[in-house]
Amino acid sequence: MSSEEMLYAQGAKIWVPHAEQVWESATLEESYRKGAGFLKICTESGSLKEVKLKADGSDLPPLRNPAILVGQNDLTTLSYLHEPGVLYNLRVRFCERQIIYTYCGIILVAINPYAEMPLYGPSIIRAYRGHAMGDLEPHIFALAEEAYTKLERENCNLSIIVSGESGAGKTVSAKYAMRYFAAVGGSESETQVERKVLASSPIMEAFGNAKTTRNDNSSRFGKFTKLLFRNQMGVMYLQGATMHTYLLEKSRVVYQAQGERNYHIFYQLCAARAKYPELVLDHQDKFEFLNMGGAPDIERVSDADQFNETVQAMTVLGFSIQQIADIVKILAGILHLGNIQVSKKFNEGSEEEDTDSCEIFHNDIHLQITGDLLRVSAEDLRRWLLMRKIESVNEYVLIPNSIEAAQAARDALAKHIYAKLFQYIVGVLNKSLNNGSKQCSFIGVLDIYGFETFEVNSFEQFCINYANEKLQQQFNQHVFKLEQEEYLKEGITWTMIDFYDNQPCIDLIESRLGVLDLLDEECRMPKGSDESWAGKLIGKCSKFPHFEKPRFGTTSFFIKHFSDTVEYDVNGFLEKNRDTVSKELTQVLSESNMSLVKQVMTLEEIDTLNVDTAKSSTLGGRVVISAGRKQVVPSKQHRKTVGSQFQESLASLISTLHATTPHYVRCIKPNDDKVAFKWETAKIIQQLRACGVLETVRISAAGFPSRWLYPDFYMRYQLLVYRSKLDKNDMKTSCRNIVMKWIPDEDKYRFGNTQIFFRAGQVAFLEQVRANLRKKYITIVQSVVRRFIYRRRFLRLQLVIGGIQRHARGFLARQRVQKMREARAGLILSKYARGWLCRRRFLRLRHSIAGIQTYARGMMARSKFHAMRDHYRAVQIQRFVRGALARRAYQKRRRNIIICQAAIRRFLARRQFKRLKAEAKTISHMENKYMGLENKIISMQQRIDELNRDNSNLKHKTSEISVLKMKLELKKTLEAEFKNVKAACQDKDKLIEALNKQLEAERDEKMQLLEENGHAQEDWISQKQTWRLENEELRRQIDEIIEMAKNAEVSQRTQEDRMMAEIDNRELNEAYQRAIKDKEVIENENYMLKEELSRLTAGSFSLHGRKASNASSQNEDDVGYASAKNTLDINRPPDLLSKNYAYNDSTSLVVKLRAILEEEKLKHKNLQEQYIKLASRHKPTEDSFRVSELEVENEKLRSEYDQLRTSIKHGVEINELNAQHAALQEEVRRRREECIQLKAVLLQQSQSMRSLEPESLQLRGNDVNELMEAFQSQKLINRQLESELKAITEEHNSRLVEMTQEIERLNNEKDELQKVIFESIDEFEEANVDTLKQNDRYLRRELQKAVAQFLLVQEELKLAHAKLKAYRQDGGQLEHKLEEEMSRNKANGTSSDVGANVTKQKSQNPQGLMKFHSSDLDKILQRLLSALTPRTVVGLLPGFPAYLIFMCIRYTDLTNADDDVKELLSKFVIQIKKMHRTPHPIENRVIWLVNSITLLNLLKQYGDVTEYVKFNTEKQNQQQLKNFNLFEYRRVILDLIVNLYQALIMQIQGLLDPKIVPAILNNDEIQRGRHAHGMRSRAPSIGASSSPEHGGGPAWKQLIGQLEHFYKQFQHFGLDNCYAEQIFHQLLYFVCAVALNCLMLRGDICMWETGMIIRYNIGCIEDWVRSKKMSNDVLAPLAPLNQVSQLLQSRKSEQDVQTICDLCTSLSTAQVLKVMKSYKLDDYESEITNVFLDKLTETLNARQMQKSNSDEFTIDQKFIHPFKVVFRYSDIKLEDIDLPSHLNLDEFLTKI
Repeated sequence: MSSEEMLYAQGAKIWVPHAEQVWESATLEESYRKGAGFLKICTESGSLKEVKLKADGSDLPPLRNPAILVGQNDLTTLSYLHEPGVLYNLRVRFCERQIIYTYCGIILVAINPYAEMPLYGPSIIRAYRGHAMGDLEPHIFALAEEAYTKLERENCNLSIIVSGESGAGKTVSAKYAMRYFAAVGGSESETQVERKVLASSPIMEAFGNAKTTRNDNSSRFGKFTKLLFRNQMGVMYLQGATMHTYLLEKSRVVYQAQGERNYHIFYQLCAARAKYPELVLDHQDKFEFLNMGGAPDIERVSDADQFNETVQAMTVLGFSIQQIADIVKILAGILHLGNIQVSKKFNEGSEEEDTDSCEIFHNDIHLQITGDLLRVSAEDLRRWLLMRKIESVNEYVLIPNSIEAAQAARDALAKHIYAKLFQYIVGVLNKSLNNGSKQCSFIGVLDIYGFETFEVNSFEQFCINYANEKLQQQFNQHVFKLEQEEYLKEGITWTMIDFYDNQPCIDLIESRLGVLDLLDEECRMPKGSDESWAGKLIGKCSKFPHFEKPRFGTTSFFIKHFSDTVEYDVNGFLEKNRDTVSKELTQVLSESNMSLVKQVMTLEEIDTLNVDTAKSSTLGGRVVISAGRKQVVPSKQHRKTVGSQFQESLASLISTLHATTPHYVRCIKPNDDKVAFKWETAKIIQQLRACGVLETVRISAAGFPSRWLYPDFYMRYQLLVYRSKLDKNDMKTSCRNIVMKWIPDEDKYRFGNTQIFFRAGQVAFLEQVRANLRKKYITIVQSVVRRFIYRRRFLRLQLVIGGIQRHARGFLARQRVQKMREARAGLILSKYARGWLCRRRFLRLRHSIAGIQTYARGMMARSKFHAMRDHYRAVQIQRFVRGALARRAYQKRRRNIIICQAAIRRFLARRQFKRLKAEAKTISHMENKYMGLENKIISMQQRIDELNRDNSNLKHKTSEISVLKMKLELKKTLEAEFKNVKAACQDKDKLIEALNKQLEAERDEKMQLLEENGHAQEDWISQKQTWRLENEELRRQIDEIIEMAKNAEVSQRTQEDRMMAEIDNRELNEAYQRAIKDKEVIENENYMLKEELSRLTAGSFSLHGRKASNASSQNEDDVGYASAKNTLDINRPPDLLSKNYAYNDSTSLVVKLRAILEEEKLKHKNLQEQYIKLASRHKPTEDSFRVSELEVENEKLRSEYDQLRTSIKHGVEINELNAQHAALQEEVRRRREECIQLKAVLLQQSQSMRSLEPESLQLRGNDVNELMEAFQSQKLINRQLESELKAITEEHNSRLVEMTQEIERLNNEKDELQKVIFESIDEFEEANVDTLKQNDRYLRRELQKAVAQFLLVQEELKLAHAKLKAYRQDGGQLEHKLEEEMSRNKANGTSSDVGANVTKQKSQNPQGLMKFHSSDLDKILQRLLSALTPRTVVGLLPGFPAYLIFMCIRYTDLTNADDDVKELLSKFVIQIKKMHRTPHPIENRVIWLVNSITLLNLLKQYGDVTEYVKFNTEKQNQQQLKNFNLFEYRRVILDLIVNLYQALIMQIQGLLDPKIVPAILNNDEIQRGRHAHGMRSRAPSIGASSSPEHGGGPAWKQLIGQLEHFYKQFQHFGLDNCYAEQIFHQLLYFVCAVALNCLMLRGDICMWETGMIIRYNIGCIEDWVRSKKMSNDVLAPLAPLNQVSQLLQSRKSEQDVQTICDLCTSLSTAQVLKVMKSYKLDDYESEITNVFLDKLTETLNARQMQKSNSDEFTIDQKFIHPFKVVFRYSDIKLEDIDLPSHLNLDEFLTKI
């Protein structure tokens, strides 16, 4: 059986031609046999027919596509690519599914629905953002996103070509495309740009659109809008726009056909005439130019509202009030001009009519109003309307006009005024939309009318069709190129595809002696006429194959266009091509007293599409007068005709499109009645042929239109071969086996690198084979199932019958036995009467005993069962507990590993990011990026200059030489000024060099001081070694003395020696680690030796009694800098001292000890002097620190000055330099202040150390330990400050080196710039006029910038010097105060010893206050923000910073410091606002959300509101705020909490967004890279993207893991459960919105299987929520998604309508219908009928829905539910809160 016989089998569906419907569906009644001469078919209407066939079967009717391919998103994916298949696919999508967009390869086909569609809201824009073309349903936003993504990725120019006939929706499509670009290309700082771009549409529609018989808002001009974008950090931002217009239909101003209107602006002005009484306007029907069409109104459109919108848009786009008023006057003047009555004129003295002249009365009211409005002479206007002037060589002749000529002159003037006004408005729009900055890339949107053919076609239709011929040629070439590139990319063999080339038709129109050339030639003839031109056409153009002459007459001609043959009527061609207007009338208007009229009438007619490439013009038709030569007004004979202008504009447009990457939108008009979703097949097929859709289909069908990815093909057709031929690991080989088995002809397919390519019809053949095999297999399965069912039924029946028989026989036998038993019982009844009584007693007794036994055994069994059950439960609990502990340990270890890995990766990523960011911000990088563009601009400029020089005439040489001399003198003056500026700059450079030399000298002095410090340190270390050796010798001598005093046992003495050695070793180790501590060690031991000596000489045997202070230092186990464990107290054993009484008479020992003591005193004195000398050598003051920091700041100012000068050359990068400079300056300022503070603290501590005299150290024995303890803690603080100061100094030194390198690089660039400028000045003599003018403008602008920036730098230098002077004065005052404080400390040295014990004691009555100074608020808040890392917060009290801030508030309340509390709360609010406005980690936002809520609760709890304080304790009530009522601040903090919540939600949503669709709509076990069957793969599918990243598991597990991560963060940071539930409620709403929106926009996944996937994945999320013990309200947002999953799995018949309505309570009508219309049926599912959809729609609309906007089928992803803040009572006592040391706030906060 051949493939044709298999495909054309009985029951196959085919297409047959139809007279009205074009194509009709039919079914084969008999199978086709090869060689048969006819086919028996049954049409869709039920009639039987026979279709005749050729013997070879070449004219077989086209087959219908399989059901799986019906309704495809892309027409080129259809297996049978023919006209009926394309038409039916569009009809199904448009009529049945109400989908208006469909792809056709690279074309987007848009069918006008004539109804409001909820497809263009902000939620739809967000849904399509970031998705590739083909991922979602076809849409104009998908095409725009494709273009915008290509712009971002390749930084190239693109275009979107929107075409179609009038009423097809071109303007709306272009408007929505621009709206999308404005939405995705905007930023917070550039909202005005998007507003202007969108506001241009109402203006252009008002002035350029009109109502026609086919469209209520038809564009009567061509428009090419360029949306300009700039690249900023890899993101394209909308910068501006320009608009190019062409071929405005001016004739509509003076004439409208029946049922049409003039331009909208006239009717809008009449509707708003009450606002402008000075215009003397009336109803629109009273004006001749407005009442011709007889259709003044448009349904559902208010002209008054439209006028308000137009005026508002003009205001946005920069029109002043005066400009708008003048424009309105000009429009009103045009209307009144049309009402000027031209009447008959009679000869003087008779009633005979003068046919050669006419009359306009002087008292014509409209003539007077026109003159007043336009501010021209009404008499002059009347005169030149009645007369015309004919010029000869030496004189001119005035000839009167006839009535027809006067009316034509009036109409021509009206058209001319309106055209000029339209040109002026476009110029103002372009000036407002384009800010003049450097253009990076653009996306052009072309709104062009499609191919037109009417009963009478004139010059306008000719131009329109000519433009469509050119665009069709460009389209064919582009489609052909893409098709061949696809084949080359896949590496398959192919033959050249032949496509229609319409170049011969274009040659007929635009070649020499073509239509346009002959038309222009005829227009130049003095007596040229339409008839003579038609004769020339017939004579000259008959040789062209696309030209046909009429059969009768010579007033028309035919042109065979690519879509149809059109007959053009020649009447009016010459007049429309000339477009003449009276020169005298235009002169009258040029002399108007209104500046706008004068400006409009002097506008130059220029090509707005070609102005971008012209040097002497600007964008959008603005008037630019060249400086090289005077503008020569073209004469009537040399003025360009409309046809030649249009030809040039079209050529410029085509060249622009060739230079861009085009995207095509073909708009289709479904019917002429403007009825919603009405389908007229004949009209649509004509448009499909005209707009190139069928040509695209034909090109695709000529190659390999059907393309399948190997995995998709394998999954669908794997059942076509045996399992032995399949290999899952090698899908390409498996697919090859499948194809080669069923398609023997190798020309029918190709195997590419990633896809299989099939010719037309092959996929349908495989579908037929698959359907046959499935039918065969299903039949076998059904037979086996039926056999099983009937056999089981038989066995059940057999079993039932046997049972019935058995029971019946038993019943009969029992009846017979019963009768026998009764007879016998009757006989012996009396015998057994007494026995029965005894037996009854016996039975009762036995029953009682048996019952007792039963209950006893039951109780025993139950007790045994309970014991076994308890044992089993205990075992299970142990098992689960052990498992939970093991899992928890594993999770904890795994989480720690992940945190470590994340930290390392974050460190590496940050380092790489900083490096890349620094490279991207360098000026050299920006220069390299723009170097190619500058070279290209320069080369183009040079080429244009060469052409201008070649075209100049010799007669202007003298005037040009004089002009050049004048310019040369000006340039010399400018050169002198520039040299002066250069000299000034050199002076400043010399000043900077002097400052640099001064800085180098200061740096050398600093290095010398550092070297001296190093030498002093080396001397100190050597001296310390000497002291260590002497100390060891002294220790040895003391040990000998002690050994002489010992006479105890050997074992006890050995133990005592070991203890002494351990103590001494510990002291020596501490002495080695600290340099200054050696002094205190020696003094302490000297004191102990003195005490021992006094005891030995006095013979005292009593032990030393410890004081309270000494005991406290031993017993307290305190931790910190002032710990008693750091003291060097030698605790002698009492037994050792008790043995010394035996040696009290040793005189030699006393003398030796005294000598040693004197030596130690002398060494101590020398040591003290050296220490003072060394400390005095390094005595920096805070003033010196500030001076050094100011020197660094001065150096930074110099570098900034160099950067500003360098920015003269790099003007584009100035914003980035300013931003970088501001960030560095802020960081340096903060670090400098910290450095100064640390140095000041270190200086103060060192001075206090020097103030200690040697005599003051000779204290009593009981006070030495206390003093040493305080001193050791102070030394630790000093050491820490020194290390921090050293780190900061090193950082600043490295920063200084980098900035020095940057200064050198900028100086080099400055020298290069100066060199370039000097070279350009040297070449001044050789430059032409244009180059001189350009250089003049450039140098003046740069000079102004340089001067302004130089003045700014001078002001900054003055301010810096003033600050330096102020800092020096402050430094002197601080130094004076410091000296006074030092003297005061020396005087009070002795008195401070008395109070040492007092300051050591802790406060005994804490009040819960934190004392602070208002000057430290910034530092406190800054340290709170920087020190509160997530790891730190976990170890603190939840909301600890809030408690600290509230305790500070209580301190201000105690002191009644109103300003301090305002400053504290204001700065707190400002700091938190900075956090939620700038990027921060989620952890920080959670932390400060918790703290803000806690602070709000504390303000309520300790405020004056009764409902909040009723739970307080008596102590808490005593701590309430007494002086302040912070109600307003509570409101501010509440708003701050809401803002923090919203910022947190948006940041979390940004992290969840890419995980939602793979997690909800896909399942890794079920779905494996799903594509729509047969759909051409435009981008990777969502299924492919759902694979777990880096092996992270299924997508839904990743989503739940992310939610688990956030939940743990909330728990760790102390966020209350009620707030966590609100956050998760919002997050689940976002999950539902994203998933549901994606499902609504992807019709290929609306199937039963998707519902099962959604149900499973949502169930996993619900289980997780329930496992966290959250309330059920958290899961409420998932209700729509649950209902969609149930809707996809429900039955879809008419009987189930009510069930579906009851099921979808949370879904709107639009959402339910969208799912139903997009539902993809399986092969054996019943079809969804229109009756079912109508009934479902009616039932759904009858529901009472709470949502008002039921037409939207998407959910707003940006909606955030309100955040509810509840009051929580806190039982934490303020007095129990201590300040942790690791927060580094001890120096700023003091607890009271």
